[in-house]
Amino acid sequence: MIGPTEMGALLKKIRLSKNLTLKELASDYLSVSFLSKFERGESDISLSRFFLLLDKLDVSIEEFYGILYQDNPTHTEKLLENASKAYYQNDVLLLQRYAGEERHKFELTQEKSFLYNSIMLESFLASVSNKEVDENKIRELTDYLFSIEQWGKRELIIFGNSMSFISTQTLNILTKEIVYRTSLFGNSDSNQRVRLSLLINAAYEFLRRDELDSAKYYLDLVNDIGIPEVLLYERHELIFVMGFYLIKSGEVAEGRNLIEGCLETLRNLGAEKLLLMKDAEYQELLNSTI
Repeated sequence: MIGPTEMGALLKKIRLSKNLTLKELASDYLSVSFLSKFERGESDISLSRFFLLLDKLDVSIEEFYGILYQDNPTHTEKLLENASKAYYQNDVLLLQRYAGEERHKFELTQEKSFLYNSIMLESFLASVSNKEVDENKIRELTDYLFSIEQWGKRELIIFGNSMSFISTQTLNILTKEIVYRTSLFGNSDSNQRVRLSLLINAAYEFLRRDELDSAKYYLDLVNDIGIPEVLLYERHELIFVMGFYLIKSGEVAEGRNLIEGCLETLRNLGAEKLLLMKDAEYQELLNSTI
């Protein structure tokens, strides 16, 4: 959990990087001794004064918390990172352990976040072992998503890693809600990236289900929103999925050109693992449609 100790340490790190003394940063906002205590994690600070300090440092609140959470990821982010590694290594036992730990935490605390994490992990397990996730658990997860008026990164992560087991109708409704339910949090750089990735992944999921109209709807939506030039991976993924759509729509030559161009880019970048995964998906598509 992030508290005054982590916030104070980061503030000090930024202050020193800008060659400011305690006295220069404290200015008229607060005493030097109080600022020193905050940097050491020995006292808390009001939000209004904290914002004044950030303004003096010329650092936005988004930049500050972006660095803070990069160094101190949330429980769900750390869990997802570990689970993703286990998933790509087909480590069923480790995924079972993670899911069991989350269920145990829920039983001890009755905190629903642990329950939803366990369901997300069970979707990983089901994918690795080619099994289905219990419908009641998926329903509980989707009910939770429908109940949250504004989705933050946590809800986006849970939805994105469970969508392959959600019914087509519910998946379509929830995916359309992404734009509206992220209006409060979605403008941050990290959430914008997750939101765009989810829309692209949803389009791909609909293609897997041969729901071409739905897939095209979300591909068009991503194009309308626009992907910033700095998000190279997401731009690459959009082209790759668009290639899938074209092949499934009968425009085989154009679709193959797009996908093979993406594969060549990965080859030139030396992204061997990603190249193998994408090439396998491509070959599976060709075998099923041509």
